[in-house]
Amino acid sequence: MRGSVEWPKTPDSGRLAAEGEIVTIDWDEKKALLQEPNIAKVTQLCDELMEKKPGSIVPYIDPVHDEDECRIVSLQVSPGKGTESGFVSHYNDDEAARRATQIYELAELEPRYVMPWNAYPWVRDPGMPSALSVQEKTDGLRPFRQFLKINSRVSAIIAHGTDASTFLTLFEKTYHSSLKNSGIKIYKATALGGRAFAVSEAKQEELLAKSVDIYKDAMQRAGIQHL
Repeated sequence: MRGSVEWPKTPDSGRLAAEGEIVTIDWDEKKALLQEPNIAKVTQLCDELMEKKPGSIVPYIDPVHDEDECRIVSLQVSPGKGTESGFVSHYNDDEAARRATQIYELAELEPRYVMPWNAYPWVRDPGMPSALSVQEKTDGLRPFRQFLKINSRVSAIIAHGTDASTFLTLFEKTYHSSLKNSGIKIYKATALGGRAFAVSEAKQEELLAKSVDIYKDAMQRAGIQHL
């Protein structure tokens, strides 16, 4: 974790993080905002999930996001290394967070219109296989249903990686409901970290550009204006 400095106050902070510049965050200041109206219900959900699995950790969602404004869910598989910060945040110190920052910047997407979530929201043992087990996917279904009820204006879910996509298929089968029929479009995108980007630099740029296009399409569908 990078140390505690100050909350990023300039619009350039996202760009700097995407370019690899050190943008340090005061995580304690973020914690103080977890009960604000824009994120309080999601914070409560995270607390309830930790209570259900004593001793577990569910990183909180960065309060730069907004329950009332969220139109796009960025669905990933499970909390990454950067969530040592205590948050699921594009300001975290890991490659997936840096790519999320790049996507938001290149798509000109304000964080209040998007919210990250993990198919399995609890922090997993580092020694476990990267792929989720059927049980882990099953454990994540009800929390995701609750998450969608809180973020009731969502019109798109971007599933990053195969596990996130298969999780959504299981979600629809389990609840006998089509997300499409609920007005939510599912997009399949490359995972933001791990083996997906263990390719040449040119291929990485191509994968990133495809993700940006997906987010732009989701923004257009939701009527979100560019920055």
